[in-house]
Amino acid sequence: MITENKMEKYLTPRKIYSLIIICFIFFFLVIQACSVGGKPKSEIENYILDYQAPTLEKQAQLDRTIRFDRFTIASAYNTQNMIFRTDNYSLDSFNYNRWAVNPADMVADNLLRDMQSSGLFRAVFSRYTVEEASFLIQGGIGEFFLRVEKSSKIAVISLQITLKNSNQVEANKRIIFQKKYHHEELLTEQTPRGYCQVMSQALKILSQQIIIDVYQAIKESSKN
Repeated sequence: MITENKMEKYLTPRKIYSLIIICFIFFFLVIQACSVGGKPKSEIENYILDYQAPTLEKQAQLDRTIRFDRFTIASAYNTQNMIFRTDNYSLDSFNYNRWAVNPADMVADNLLRDMQSSGLFRAVFSRYTVEEASFLIQGGIGEFFLRVEKSSKIAVISLQITLKNSNQVEANKRIIFQKKYHHEELLTEQTPRGYCQVMSQALKILSQQIIIDVYQAIKESSKN
């Protein structure tokens, strides 16, 4: 039998310290094993809309300036989640794939770039500018989702554009036009990246229509 004196002999301070270190390492390894022992953690992938600015028919540049207001978006899509729908009543999103920024800001930023690249206006300013502009563009995203059907997946985007004359004193005469735009694009690659690609293409098509409509509306208003 080990007496108390013998125990003191065997459990020297150095050995006690070593035991504490060993126990600490053991519990640390157990905790680490528990934290990674389940399903491996998946990294979230972020996506942005991207496409070449549309090439428009050459037109005379208008001596007018435009400023973008911040776009709004319907509450159901006011998120960075990549939304998909299987019917009119349900809404879901991908677990590990998201938009890098809010869709309303992505759409507005791309339309701003495209309008600036068109060369059809003297200047086009973002919402952050302090410069005064002749016209104001406001936008609202009504739909921005992936429609999942039995045999296909379709990117859906709809938005409303309002063009206002900033120099018009009478409030009821400031609106030059207000128009809704809608486009659907069939996925060829059945992945979140494929969804991002066709949504980019859908916005490019709408962007071209919007720029032409804004140009014609400003041109006509300038004659009055």
